[in-house]
Amino acid sequence: MTQQPTLPEALPPLSVQDRITLDLARRGSDSAMHLGLVMLLAGPAPTREDVIAHVSARLGGAPELTYRIGGPPGRPRWEADPGFDVRRHVHELELPSAADPDRVVAAMLDRPLEEDRPRWGLWLIRSTDGYALCYRAHHAFQDGTAAMATVEQLLGAARPQATRTRPPHTPDRRPGPLTALTLKDLLPPARRTAPWSGLGHPLTGRRRATTAGLELRRLHAVSRATGASVNQVCLALATATLRAWHPQDWPVDHAAGGRGLHANLGISLRGPDDSHRLLGNRAGVLRLRLPCAEPSPLRQLGLLQEEVPFARLADLAARHRRLFQKLPYWCGKLGLRHSLDPRYTPLSLADVRVRRPLEFAGTPVHSAYPLPVSVPGQPLFIAWTANRARLQTTFLTDEALPGGGDLPGLWHRSMEALEHAAAR
Repeated sequence: MTQQPTLPEALPPLSVQDRITLDLARRGSDSAMHLGLVMLLAGPAPTREDVIAHVSARLGGAPELTYRIGGPPGRPRWEADPGFDVRRHVHELELPSAADPDRVVAAMLDRPLEEDRPRWGLWLIRSTDGYALCYRAHHAFQDGTAAMATVEQLLGAARPQATRTRPPHTPDRRPGPLTALTLKDLLPPARRTAPWSGLGHPLTGRRRATTAGLELRRLHAVSRATGASVNQVCLALATATLRAWHPQDWPVDHAAGGRGLHANLGISLRGPDDSHRLLGNRAGVLRLRLPCAEPSPLRQLGLLQEEVPFARLADLAARHRRLFQKLPYWCGKLGLRHSLDPRYTPLSLADVRVRRPLEFAGTPVHSAYPLPVSVPGQPLFIAWTANRARLQTTFLTDEALPGGGDLPGLWHRSMEALEHAAAR
């Protein structure tokens, strides 16, 4: 029996980010705007009825999962789904193997989500060697932070609060004034990114996913030796991997201070007092320069420590939170067009945080791989997450890019090179 959650009295309007994401989905494949997490488990698979009962028991802590997007296309709004049925959101399929993350992630890329229902789903993937669970949501329904918080609510090892009551009233916090620096973020970058072979092929819209896993202790050792954060180490691995993927783009005589390859790094703009923490897109991006022209792994990491300190991320999040509270929709669309232009920013990166161990009915999730969106015009998205002492990474590429299958091996070799350099 589904436990009916206690709903807040007033639903928030769709954010500028929500509406922009819906607009992007209408221009291409809707499933390209789906994100989530693929989770692998050992042992015999539960039944679909088992999963339905499990989700129903935890739904009280996630009332946002009963909301849908309603209203006319020009004025969309959040509304409670009067016919909500958790059974319509739990799906099942079979694969020859659920132990191969590449195969499982690929199987989940193009699964539809019903537009007239809350735009999320949980898939049970059965096989003869273990099973998998995959949570997916439309990016207009949830950003990465909200999606991972939902995964924790539904599958967190420590049983969460059964029912979330109406959030306490918080005073209206009017956004502060927009500074010139904040408004500048809406303008196109002054310079294009460095020439990159990844943009040398017309995109097909067909996607390919590959994955890689590393022991977290290896990243922690580099972090201790260099003073870098684990996230900065991951950015250095992405830099070295991309340099090795297309070495012809970075000749020996290319100055280390050249343009570099620019990427959008996803950041959360969700405030701590958000009363609908599992609802809507509150994501922003930081355009950062990956120093692919620099041959030294340690120097790459050092440059990224300067480029992406925690204080810069926190400041950008605070500025953009104010920006999107004041921003008209048309202005947000203009700013997004500039930030997603592949001539300036041809790829995206994300650090996907899952803060609690995950399990189903006492069986631990032994591997978890992010399922990122496909950003229009961009041929590559790299996303990573930490799970049970391992860092697991997904490389989502357009099929037009040759050599996409080489990325996991290059990621591993980049880790080895950085370890060796840091240990000297």
